Amino acid sequence: MRMCEINGISVKDIIKEHGSPLYLYDAEYIRRQYKKLTEEFSEFKHRIHYAMKANENPAILYIIKDLGGGIDAVSPYEIDRALNLGFQQSDIVFTPSCTSVNELVYGIEVGVNVHIGAVEYFPLLGDRLKDKCIGLRLNPSIDIKGNKKIATAHSNSKFGIPLRDLNKVKKYQDKYGFKVKGLHIHTGSNVKDVDDLNKSVAVLFDVVSQFEGVEYIDIGSGLKIKYRTGDGEIDLEKYAAHIKSKLYSLNKDIEIKIEPGKFLVGNAGYLFTSVNIVKKGYEKTFVGVDSGFNHLIRPMYYDAYHEIENVSNPGGEIEVYDVVGQLCEEDTFARDRQLNKVRVGDVLMIKSAGAYGFSMAMDYNLRKKPKELLIDRGNIMLI
Repeated sequence: MRMCEINGISVKDIIKEHGSPLYLYDAEYIRRQYKKLTEEFSEFKHRIHYAMKANENPAILYIIKDLGGGIDAVSPYEIDRALNLGFQQSDIVFTPSCTSVNELVYGIEVGVNVHIGAVEYFPLLGDRLKDKCIGLRLNPSIDIKGNKKIATAHSNSKFGIPLRDLNKVKKYQDKYGFKVKGLHIHTGSNVKDVDDLNKSVAVLFDVVSQFEGVEYIDIGSGLKIKYRTGDGEIDLEKYAAHIKSKLYSLNKDIEIKIEPGKFLVGNAGYLFTSVNIVKKGYEKTFVGVDSGFNHLIRPMYYDAYHEIENVSNPGGEIEVYDVVGQLCEEDTFARDRQLNKVRVGDVLMIKSAGAYGFSMAMDYNLRKKPKELLIDRGNIMLI
């Protein structure tokens, strides 16, 4: 991407026509990431199920559908959106967390691939499971490096069935007559060390032999992306090699499912926001913008780092600012950030905003959500 342009289209012209704040997504980036993943996993049978909670915009989902991908859904509403857009039941895996029994029943009755993540659900579902095929979400009790708010496989996580409860699952299987056709795990988000992913995946392969008729292993995602210059990404080649070796040792016809969200759309998205005020404090200079954590909550909630550029003054002298939002809260995008000199009316570009940006946005302070635009093959579409 050249300064102030995305795929050859001027950011200045986009902001002039549509205003700010706004989200902008790059369709070609999504396609490139999808292709990268399929190429690395090409040596074994696999299926990509996009984690639509990352960005549920129908235009994004259509891109995934056209690429041949499926959907990872976590609510009945996500199931309905996917079905309404033309995905088939077999394309959808449904892995809710601590949901109501009614939502699990809905998934089962609709016919999607339901993953159950608590052994306590089985007696509540009872005979409604008879002759049904379900998946199990497991908790491998594995700690990972990095932000604990996005780690989901450790022993104190709410997610997944503890391995110690697998004998209970088999007793309920005998009692209610269901089949376990899938085993699922999700280590966390933005996992830095591929060995952490490898350890989690190894647990699934160890468990396969305990259940007859397993058709697929769902390895979740957690694939790290770059958030700043010099940042590393997950070692896909090493990860794929590990999975391949495990499949070879297993010697069964097993499909691998993977559920990327951020990996596909994270760096495809940008949040553009205009500068309302440049304010001198006692010790800091604050850049106040026409957005806030009501539009992008990740920096406040996860302490997430997002690169920020002043696209209106790319040649300006470097100064240090805190970039803050306009909510009546302590609302901060970045602290002590070096930016080209910022002036009232300048437009800032917040990068890596394609995942868990708009999908987690809200109307707090009764402020409207941003527009969403898609750049695809030279065209800009309001989506």
